[in-house]
Amino acid sequence: MILEHKKKIEGGKFARIRIVVSDDSLESVRITGDFFLYPEGALEKIEGSLKGSRIPFNEDEAEKRILGVLKEEDAELVGITPKDLAEMIGECLK
Repeated sequence: MILEHKKKIEGGKFARIRIVVSDDSLESVRITGDFFLYPEGALEKIEGSLKGSRIPFNEDEAEKRILGVLKEEDAELVGITPKDLAEMIGECLK
């Protein structure tokens, strides 16, 4: 099943989440929007870190995974937070 969720984040940035869901986990995650991420290549690693997340979805665990990638890649999100992204996936699955 393919699910999408769009949201205007506080501060005016827009983000979209597209996920492919199997019976009990996320098969893929695609994140797009007008926020910034430096370096840009970290986005694929963030998406990859969320792949395989179990359902029911744990937003706190997803936020930790995203933060872990940001730290590992010495990356910075601008205009959106890891918590915003995790909450959007949770909202998408509801």
